[in-house]
Amino acid sequence: MVDFGAGIGTFSKLLRDRHMTVICVEPDPFLANTLTHDGFVTFLDLEAISDGSVEFFFSLNVIEHIEDDEATLRVLSRKLRGGGRLLIYVPAFSCLWTSLDVKVKHFRRYRRRELEELVHLSGLIVCRSRYVDALGFVAALLFKLGGNKEGDLNPKLINLYDRYVIPMSKLLDHIFGRLFGKNVYVICEKAS
Repeated sequence: MVDFGAGIGTFSKLLRDRHMTVICVEPDPFLANTLTHDGFVTFLDLEAISDGSVEFFFSLNVIEHIEDDEATLRVLSRKLRGGGRLLIYVPAFSCLWTSLDVKVKHFRRYRRRELEELVHLSGLIVCRSRYVDALGFVAALLFKLGGNKEGDLNPKLINLYDRYVIPMSKLLDHIFGRLFGKNVYVICEKAS
């Protein structure tokens, strides 16, 4: 499996701890070097991976940072083998755009149908898509209304949110996941 946009390897490390082999793609040379020193096979570019060789890609909070997301998804599709899958997880809803999006250099936020269409244009078949973090949608709206222009978040509030709100939000996602959430994901597959 390949972690596209691995960053510091947060998710790759979790999977490796579960005895899974993960290859990382990270274009930032410093982060790529760190991943290599952490024991991951790491590439700076997708083109270093052979076409039709990947069984599973995951890309978590990455695609929104890429200006030409459609071209990138076409490359990811080309790298997948027949029957291979891709998981994309991104921020949802342009109405939630704040100074934080600017600070972390997002190009966009996605609606579920937009993400499905983007996947379809890259030649992949949508298996499942959902919004997640219904309460996060409300929290993001509140941040938009009362947040600061610098996009700074309070670490103590993030801890409280992660500890108390996320578990409740996971329950609500079963009800509201087709309608809204702070983030959206799609699982798609390349035809065999």
